[in-house]
Amino acid sequence: MTKKNNEVEIVETATKDVETMPINSNDVELPKRKGFFSKRDKTEGEKRIHKNELSDGAKKSMRTRIISAIVGLAIVVPAIFLGDWIYFGVITFAMIIACYEILGCTNKRTLITVIVYFLFVASIAYWPVFKTMLAEGTFVSKIDHYYQQIILPILVTIIGTFFAFFLTVIYKDFTVHDACFMIAMAILVGFGFQCLFYLRYFPITQFSDATVDAWKFTFNNTVKPSMLLVFVIISTFMTDTGAYFVGVFFGKNKMNERISPKKTWEGFVGGVVISFILSSVMGIVSTVCGCPIFGETYNLGNNWYLILILSLLVPLFATLGDFVFSSIKRYWGIKDYGKLIPGHGGVLDRLDSIFFSVIVASIFVFMLTKISDGKFDWAGFLI
Repeated sequence: MTKKNNEVEIVETATKDVETMPINSNDVELPKRKGFFSKRDKTEGEKRIHKNELSDGAKKSMRTRIISAIVGLAIVVPAIFLGDWIYFGVITFAMIIACYEILGCTNKRTLITVIVYFLFVASIAYWPVFKTMLAEGTFVSKIDHYYQQIILPILVTIIGTFFAFFLTVIYKDFTVHDACFMIAMAILVGFGFQCLFYLRYFPITQFSDATVDAWKFTFNNTVKPSMLLVFVIISTFMTDTGAYFVGVFFGKNKMNERISPKKTWEGFVGGVVISFILSSVMGIVSTVCGCPIFGETYNLGNNWYLILILSLLVPLFATLGDFVFSSIKRYWGIKDYGKLIPGHGGVLDRLDSIFFSVIVASIFVFMLTKISDGKFDWAGFLI
């Protein structure tokens, strides 16, 4: 006990000596005051812009995504420029695959449900064709003739809703929840595909030198009318690509881990900025070179701001579409809608953001067509 007490006394004495010891300013480096013109710590800036290290898996995934994107563009781009029934066939094939993938979410994929759902979606997507044929009483071989407006058919929606709920009666495993999901996705996907047709076929009427004969693959009949759809697709593609690469290399702050764990605010801002700049430049250059994305009805000299507005709307709604379809996947507990495209998933995994982009772009363009003499025709828009 004596030894321990002596040790305690020695420690206390040493502590008191340290506390009473005068501090020499030359021995201790005091923190420097940071003024406006003082030098900043370089390590702080380095931490902010530090680039993420990519794992071997991330590099392999990136290569797979790039290769798949190149192959997909090699198929889609010629179909877009050729247009007419070639483009119609490619989009219809994508629609069939998309319908099959959506029903896979609920795991209620039967022959009857697939047929009902496809007819529901196709009726909305093809409604401008049916309406025009019934009104004119004849069939025109030029598919561009039918898609001069966008229509969300109320009658088709009501009939499709009845059939969706009828499935709950004949199938005990098909619940009301499944029927509501089918109805909502049929309207969204069907109208999205209708807008994909509209953005390609409508612009041909906006050029005075474009021909109206089918299978006339000329510059005036293929390239010029395709620029609006190409503009929207590239803007959407650059949003996804920019957000992906900026997020991979610089992403730190998560946007919504509940829906999409990998998306970051840095990627979102980077994707929007990159898309806005590149799509604006593309739209302006295309117009200057004689291929205005809005056709000859709107000239760049007076309405160049329309390109900037659309260049901002597309990436914002593309991001929203990506989140909406991601939330659907999280709800149903699936990683991808399909496995058709390596590194990207299924058709819906590639069309998720495009659906929202083409819908907002179609509404924007359709509203422009309803402006006459400086006034907006609400009656013509709300058809």
